[in-house]
Amino acid sequence: MRTKLLLLIACLILPFTGLNASEKNDTVSKKEKKEKPALLTPYHWNVIKFNPTPMLIFNDLRNITLSYERLVAKDMSVSIQLGYLLFPRLVDDTIGNIVTITGREKYGINIACDYRYYPFSRNRRPAPDGLYVGTFLSYYGFQFKNNINVLGTTVDQNGSFKGKINIVNLGFMLGYQFIFWKRLSLDMLLFGPSLSCYSGTFEVTGNLDPEQIKNLDQELVDKLLKRFPLLGTLFSSETLTFQGTKTSISLGFRYSMQLGIHF
Repeated sequence: MRTKLLLLIACLILPFTGLNASEKNDTVSKKEKKEKPALLTPYHWNVIKFNPTPMLIFNDLRNITLSYERLVAKDMSVSIQLGYLLFPRLVDDTIGNIVTITGREKYGINIACDYRYYPFSRNRRPAPDGLYVGTFLSYYGFQFKNNINVLGTTVDQNGSFKGKINIVNLGFMLGYQFIFWKRLSLDMLLFGPSLSCYSGTFEVTGNLDPEQIKNLDQELVDKLLKRFPLLGTLFSSETLTFQGTKTSISLGFRYSMQLGIHF
């Protein structure tokens, strides 16, 4: 009788014991699924890139910009960019029937430093392939000088107008980089809002009376804003002048497409 009673109790307890073990196994299995998989080992750790974007924007094949990206971890990288810029002709050969241009000089540079994070949960291949987010600090600097000859005078009157434009940007970026055949890179910076500081130094020299300088200022500023609308932050209706130095802070935007070699 006692043996039968023990067998009956065992039959009642064992199913619940098996159920608890099964529940524990399911819980362990779910925890394992939630654990982040190990980061994939990159194919290579370096990318050298060529940025044709300035060529397209300024329509000049002499705008050469190169960059170097280096992975500092399996999901993070830093990069530096350096370029030579030539912007389009600012004014025509004659300005407001006041002066004629006798010589032109223009050049510029761009420098940028980036930090990127490649979220593994969004990428199926090792960095630097895939979606990335990050921050950047960039600088654009332009200088130009045009020699001028004053019209409508019997005496040869020479002068010049020259200027410097500096733009510093601090911003956030979102982009995607494709690595083809473990070697070729296509890097697209799709979204790059920034806080930008614009500064400019402008000067007109020569034997011009105040009224001529005022008219020349107006046309130069109009030409400048037509070529570079964002520089409108440097000017206002109260201080519309090409003479002197100005500084302003505004919102900017960065985007680019780069081609490179992954090694």
